[in-house]
This record gives sequence, C-alpha cells and structure tokens, in this order.
Amino acid sequence: MNGIEYRLREFIRPADQRCLMLDASAGLALGVLPGLDDFAETIRPVMAAVDGLVCSPGQLRRIPNRVRGDASLLVRADWTNTLRGSDFVLPPRRPLWQPILSGQEALDLGAVGMVSTFLLGYEEEVEAECLRATVQWSLKGKAIGMPLVVEVRADGPRVSLAEKAVELGASYVLESGADVIVVPYPGPKSMETIAAFVSVPWMVKPDSLEAAPAVLDEVVRLGGTGLWLDQRMVTSGEGVARTAKLRGRLHPTG
Repeated sequence: MNGIEYRLREFIRPADQRCLMLDASAGLALGVLPGLDDFAETIRPVMAAVDGLVCSPGQLRRIPNRVRGDASLLVRADWTNTLRGSDFVLPPRRPLWQPILSGQEALDLGAVGMVSTFLLGYEEEVEAECLRATVQWSLKGKAIGMPLVVEVRADGPRVSLAEKAVELGASYVLESGADVIVVPYPGPKSMETIAAFVSVPWMVKPDSLEAAPAVLDEVVRLGGTGLWLDQRMVTSGEGVARTAKLRGRLHPTG
C-alpha cells in the first residue's frame, strides 16, 4: 500500500469505500462565517458526524484534540475570491485564484489530504492556472503520498450549460491526476455520465441539506463515494443531528 492509498483510507472508509465530507474552509475567502465564530467550539460536535473535515491552514491548527472516531483532517490548498458575491464588503473586481500550500506543507501540517478548486466559466488564464496547479500538485503529491481532492466549480459567468460544464470539469480533473473528484449536483443524466467515466473516488455536493438524502441515494446507486457538505449545512438548526443521520445512512453497518 502506497502513501496515497494509506491516507485515502483515513477519510474514505475501507469497509464500504464511502465518505461524508464537511468543507469548513470558506472563511479563507469570506472571513469569519456565521455560526463558526468560535471555530474550535462549534466544530467539536461535528467531528463525530462526518468522516473528513476540510480546514484552512489556520483552522487546522485550532482543531481540539481528536479522539478515535473523529473526522480526519484535510487542508485547503488554494484561495479564490470567486466565492464572494456582489454583496460582499469587498466585492471582487475580477476573478482571482491562487495556490497557497504545497503538498509538503500539507503533510507538515498533519493533513491526510489536500483540497483545491477547479474553476470553469471564468477567464482563460484563471482556468489555465487551475489546470497547471492541479497537475503539479498531483505529480508532487504522488511522490510524497499526499492525496489531492479537487472540487469542480462550474459556476463562472461564461457557463451556458451547467450540466455539461460539470461533466467537462470532472474529465479535466480526472486527466490532471486528481485522486478524488468532487462535483456539484448536475442532475440525474449528467450523474450517470460522470459515473461512467470517472475512475477514482468521487463525491457530490448537494444544493441543500434537505436535498442531501435523495442525492446520497443516487450517488450510492451509481457507485459514487459519498457527499460533500459545506459549513452552512451543519451550523444552523438541527444540522449536526441531520448530518449524523446522513452518515448512518451512508455507513449502515456502523
């Protein structure tokens, strides 16, 4: 077993090859997020409800002592202002994306995987930089045993057919060497298309926690790995309890 396979087993359960992931790293671009003002305190009950937790480098250092059964930790390796809307205090004048960590730095932080975004629908130089960095991270990551998880975001202003853009993004990311692929929910037809050609573990990001159970059933039916949630889905109402139920549904044998 090589380093990549070993670390993938830390967040993709070997018994069923499934994973429920929570991405709490959006504050890297958006600042302190509602519900995550005290990150260490808020995230503590979530740790037992998911298999993996994606943090910014700063957040990762603030995680309280983990115990057996807690989520494995992955680190966000890129930054982009494309998460900011027109209502943001500093709305972006032009889209920016850049790497902030190397694979070795992720390893030094104690992460079991590094996470990046692949943007589609933006200026050519932005997409080209995403592609170039993904290939470089993949090559260097395989040399040191650091898995690369790539999240496809096909929501740029130039996207006209969102479903086809997601399919295209998944193919680009696969060819670039990603070890795990994450896509936004593209609809049933595109889900089948993606399932037919993706040869690495893949997860789907549902539009809401309410939609998550139905999306999960579809992912499992098609042989996918699981769901990718963002912090908004667990920091309000019954979010943690509902997330724990999703995990039980994903891993019915415990």
